[in-house]
Amino acid sequence: MQSRFSRRIFGRSATLASVSAALWPVNLSLNELGTAPKLVINPKFTAFVQKAGGTGVVGQPLTSTFRHDRHTAQLFENFLLECHEDGQSDPCHVRPAALGKLVSGGRYFREIRPFRNSAHVKYVWQTKHSLRFGFLHMWNQLNKGALLGNPISEEVPEAGGITAQYFEHGKLTYSPNRQKPVQIGSIGHTYLAALVNTTNASYQISPIPPTTPGGLAQVHIELVNTGETAWRSSGKQAVRLGARWADSLSPKTRPPPASVPLPHDVPPKASATIKLQVEIPHKPGPYRLQPDLKTADDWFTAKAISAPIIDITARLDMPEIRVGLLDISDDNPGVAQATIFSTGGLRIHDEGGVPLAELGPTQRAVIRRDIPNEKHRIELPGRNLIDTVGRVLVSPLEGSLLRLEETAPQRTYRGMMEFAWLPKYLSAWVVNILPMDDYLSGIVEQRDSIPWEALRASAIAFRTYGYTVRHERRARGNLFDVAASTYHTPTLYTRDQVYHGLARELSGTRLRDAVRDTRGCVMTYKNNPIHAVYFSRADGRTRNWHDVWGGQPKPWAMGVPDPYSVGQRLLGHGIGLPLRSANAMAAAGANAEEILSSYYTDIDFDHVY
Repeated sequence: MQSRFSRRIFGRSATLASVSAALWPVNLSLNELGTAPKLVINPKFTAFVQKAGGTGVVGQPLTSTFRHDRHTAQLFENFLLECHEDGQSDPCHVRPAALGKLVSGGRYFREIRPFRNSAHVKYVWQTKHSLRFGFLHMWNQLNKGALLGNPISEEVPEAGGITAQYFEHGKLTYSPNRQKPVQIGSIGHTYLAALVNTTNASYQISPIPPTTPGGLAQVHIELVNTGETAWRSSGKQAVRLGARWADSLSPKTRPPPASVPLPHDVPPKASATIKLQVEIPHKPGPYRLQPDLKTADDWFTAKAISAPIIDITARLDMPEIRVGLLDISDDNPGVAQATIFSTGGLRIHDEGGVPLAELGPTQRAVIRRDIPNEKHRIELPGRNLIDTVGRVLVSPLEGSLLRLEETAPQRTYRGMMEFAWLPKYLSAWVVNILPMDDYLSGIVEQRDSIPWEALRASAIAFRTYGYTVRHERRARGNLFDVAASTYHTPTLYTRDQVYHGLARELSGTRLRDAVRDTRGCVMTYKNNPIHAVYFSRADGRTRNWHDVWGGQPKPWAMGVPDPYSVGQRLLGHGIGLPLRSANAMAAAGANAEEILSSYYTDIDFDHVY
């Protein structure tokens, strides 16, 4: 199935063309706008304009009312206002339209890394851009973004020594030579100029499947000339298809794909198909690319002609993780064996892959310790016995899942299981081996009903902890990477994430959705995943790692104030993310990355698969 990207958002549709005709006499040019009859503010917008600060803020009207995106609208010098008819009780709720996005042609502005706010700089998580000094002061004066919206660019240079910043609804400009250095940009005039622009385009792009990092992807693009000017394939005004990387934090050193010429001239209403070959970045993660037409170095988006941003994903295979489910030892009183079965049947084989047995539905395999011989004994149906000192693997038959009776109430698990003997501890073990994201989806430390962004934050924290601990323990040669709970694994006591397997998903699958949505994403400090511990509830602040557990300070685990837990009692070690505060912060409108960066210091986000 192909995805279609619409032509220029405020392109030359019949509706807007009729607006343009209604504004001036037929032969009136834009240069003669000052001689046009004086326009007045429509009564629908009067109260909003007055509350916003009058025409000194909104600007003078440039049009009478017209239909824009199914709403009554009026264009002013600085803003485009829309009347949203929300019902009889509120027949006209006035909102600024996304004029800043419109006049920038959907052009991608490079996003920046997150940072903590101060009095003079602010990071806006919704758009991954910042506000600084005079622009921040003006933004605050204009009702903290209610009028301008959030920034969609950083500060960018423009002609005449002007510094500009684009916002969802408008634009700010700065020049030290003006009496008022910071002013609202008059982008309403840019909108009008775009209405009479005879160049326009639409794009139809085939979906791009996930690709191995460093590989090549073919992007199939059908270009449609929806304007009134022919595109030439050669000569000084030749039209070419270029592209810019448009993913978050894309490095400036990553080369953009080479531009491609049109295969032939494209008259109005005609189309051309181009295959753009793209080298995928060498690290896994979600990437974005913005194809854009251009003549020489003049991009179409600079003419307020929207270009799509398409997703390109670089993926590695998902790593597996080994979870210690059950410890059969003297340290675990009352547990003398492990009993595994499957509703659909299972196979048992040794660590070399040699088949040992195949059991039917509900047939049990029982493992016990043989302490004198330092091995374990597997009892099969019919009292058949298998003695082994090596590891024994148990795999479910296709379409089936394994169950372990001794983890009440007979919990069900994805993946396979392993019997292993640890002579040092005179203990036998059951280890669950499964893909990382299946493991994360079985962690029970957050309810399924919490706000979505809190689930996303939790999924990233769970993954970061599991991935980092997995690396550390495999480097030490440990039998398993994480323990399912301290209750069932006392011999190798660990404070790991509480994992209940499929039982967690029976209460809802939103955590699995959040795990899938954040695939491979972990928190990093100086490009290395962090040991992302977390806890239940803070008491108005979090703690420093070194103050609680000693050792050298960990720069990413420094205590911070926590306004969401003031007046409450500490529940847990106090380091890192307080889960209940994450839930409250998400309910207040924060996204996952904002939540995590508020409690882990100077972190970044990266993808490991």
